[in-house]
Amino acid sequence: MRMILTIIFFALALSACAEKKDIKETVFAPAAQAKDKARAVEDKLREGAEKNREALKASEQDAGAEQQKGY
Repeated sequence: MRMILTIIFFALALSACAEKKDIKETVFAPAAQAKDKARAVEDKLREGAEKNREALKASEQDAGAEQQKGY
């Protein structure tokens, strides 16, 4: 049992020292690209929602000012 654990430990130690590849050179590249695109779309949607909130807030403030003037 000790021998198996020793072998597993050395195998893990050697695999940790292996050269790391860039993700673009692996089979996970399409998934990583899709995730990056999804995050970019999410950021754009968030920016658009924030602009809409600001525009709505500004129009509500304008409408409230007009009501106070009696228009």
